[in-house]
Formats: sequence, structure tokens, C-alpha cells
Amino acid sequence: MNWKKSLDKYLSSPPDDGFDGWYDEVVEKYLTDDFFNKYEDFILTSSGQFNKWMNKLFFEKGKSPEEAAKIIERITKKYF
Repeated sequence: MNWKKSLDKYLSSPPDDGFDGWYDEVVEKYLTDDFFNKYEDFILTSSGQFNKWMNKLFFEKGKSPEEAAKIIERITKKYF
């Protein structure tokens, strides 16, 4: 690959920090079905609060997907 293609790929692709895979694992594997069904709008279309919590749990706290799901379920129930 020549340097122009490499530079273009570098500038147009976000770095893979692992967050996307971690996020998917939390939502798809560890959130309970009952919780997801009850709070689906909040998870998918909220004003961003869910994403703020997820970012904090991943980047600042370094929580595992399983731990994050438990925390999210607990704080969401308090939030609503």
C-alpha cells in the first residue's frame, strides 16, 4: 500500500479502542431481556445519558461488560 492510501485510511478510520465491541457485548449479552424491553427507548434513542454512562464505565472505570450491565440496570431503575 502506498503512503497516500495509508494516510487516507488513517485519517478516515477511527482508531479501534475496543469500545464498540465492549458496548455491543454489554447490550446484547449481559443486559437482561426484561430490562432491555422495558427501557429500549432510553437505550436506543435517549438524549445520550445511556451513552454517557457507558463511556464512563468503559473509559474511566474500566468495567467488564458483565459489571457494566449490572451497574447500568441498577442506575437506570433509580433514574426512572
